[in-house]
Amino acid sequence: MAVRPNTKNQINLKWIILGLLGGAIILAIVVAAFLPVWVVRWLGGKDFQRLASQQASSLLQTEGEFQSFEWSSFSVYTAGFQSRPGAVGPWIWDLQDIRTEISPRLLLDRILRFPEISIGRLALQAGTKAAMPKEAVIRAAEPKGASAELFQDVQVGRIEIRDFELIPSLGTSGWGAKGVAARIQPSKQRVEFLLQQGNIVTPSSWIGEVNLVEAKGRYSEPTLFLTDLMLKGKSGGTLEMSGEFIPSSAPQGKGRVTWERWPVPGGKLGVGLFEIPASMSGDFVLQELRNGVPVGKGEVRLVDARLEPGKGSETVLGVLGLLTGEPRLRGCPLTTAKATWYIQPNLYDVSEILAEAPGLLRAVGQVQIRGENLSGTIELGLEGDLGRKVNALTGGECFARLENGYSVQTIQLSGTLSSPKNDLQPKLTGALTRTAIRTGAQILEKAAGAQGTGDAAGAAVHVLKSLFGPAPK
Repeated sequence: MAVRPNTKNQINLKWIILGLLGGAIILAIVVAAFLPVWVVRWLGGKDFQRLASQQASSLLQTEGEFQSFEWSSFSVYTAGFQSRPGAVGPWIWDLQDIRTEISPRLLLDRILRFPEISIGRLALQAGTKAAMPKEAVIRAAEPKGASAELFQDVQVGRIEIRDFELIPSLGTSGWGAKGVAARIQPSKQRVEFLLQQGNIVTPSSWIGEVNLVEAKGRYSEPTLFLTDLMLKGKSGGTLEMSGEFIPSSAPQGKGRVTWERWPVPGGKLGVGLFEIPASMSGDFVLQELRNGVPVGKGEVRLVDARLEPGKGSETVLGVLGLLTGEPRLRGCPLTTAKATWYIQPNLYDVSEILAEAPGLLRAVGQVQIRGENLSGTIELGLEGDLGRKVNALTGGECFARLENGYSVQTIQLSGTLSSPKNDLQPKLTGALTRTAIRTGAQILEKAAGAQGTGDAAGAAVHVLKSLFGPAPK
């Protein structure tokens, strides 16, 4: 009789266990049904948005925020991420149209990994600080609430950018880019990049905006290592660059630039002596950036160079052509045209200048440009007979020295780049004027049938001859 209560208790316990088990199963089913909804709501909510903004700010060394997230399974889209106005750090970021996927397995390891991120547009601008202050980095990555402790690390595999823009500034040493397709592979130690197509803005006004063929390198804070940069000019010339640069408010750098058939600055050279339309090839070694200005040395060779007197024959070559009547001085090819140049703040020093059209003209010398001011010395040689003719017309003032078959004249340069001057042109202009006056006097003598006495024409001839003297013999 005593066994019945135990049996009844066992039966009740069994039903209780079965009830609890059934309730657990029902609860598991309910949780399984609503967990994805809760996860999606949380991932698309303000809490996750704040957490992702903190992680991205820490990674990009800025202070910024994501716009709201839209989730579809483990794919996510956001309209963008932007640095806050006035944010400190090496760069100011503006990312738009961001799409990516997250690995579900890695979420269990508390690691947020993005195998590939697609960005519609990225605009990057140098920041107000060379590096983000330590306290700002801590503040950007500081967890806020229990949910902020969900992820231990954020990893990014590859980033594809359809439209990249780098805004030129002092922090980029004047370099910029727009409309560029980019591929970036970031890591904790460095960021590797490959840029293609688009346009590059250069710090040199004579280069201006050019087409990008390809640029690749890496960024390891705070240094940008440019492995190879190739640009193509609108006229078909090419320019290649490599080097190391530290973009900051006081930029530093060193590297090498080479170019082939690139347009010369302003299209022509000559500093008032003549004009040489040409393209150029050469190289330049950048030794340092001093106050944002390149310091270094290079060589340049002119390609398809042609010697011309210039518009209106106002140059030395133009006057020489009028004096001598030599047609080759009105335009001829240069077989040799090269120079060495050195640049530092407020100074261009162009030395070892050599330009030669064999048997006609040869120029050697050096030119210095300080700011806008021009100075220098050129040894200009004319073919022997032409030089002797000019020497006679100038009364023995010019081209009196003979060297290697040329009649040579030393020319002193002065003035500015926009208004160059030299000490030879006034002498040649005077000789040209005297020649014209004497020719006019001879015409007057023949027209009047006079020999310098007795009439108005003869009086005019006497005045002209007294002013300019007899023609040199």
